Amino acid sequence: MPYLFIDDLEIIEINIKNKLYGWANKNGKSLEFETLNEKFENGRRLFTIGATIDGELIAEGKGYNKKDASQVAAQLAVDKLGL
Repeated sequence: MPYLFIDDLEIIEINIKNKLYGWANKNGKSLEFETLNEKFENGRRLFTIGATIDGELIAEGKGYNKKDASQVAAQLAVDKLGL
């Protein structure tokens, strides 16, 4: 399995979010990422970020920082929407 370097991950993240924002813009929909939950787990903060379209929650992701959590949410949203 090829290794992903941080730079690649940054590019992938930008692409996934751009894809989602592009789709939302094209379809006249409002896309937002919001923090749904924040708690301590194993001494670290764990964030739950939701991807909402027109105020409807379509996917949520968890991560130890908001960026990672929103990335997971974006990926799940893209999958769910079949983009």
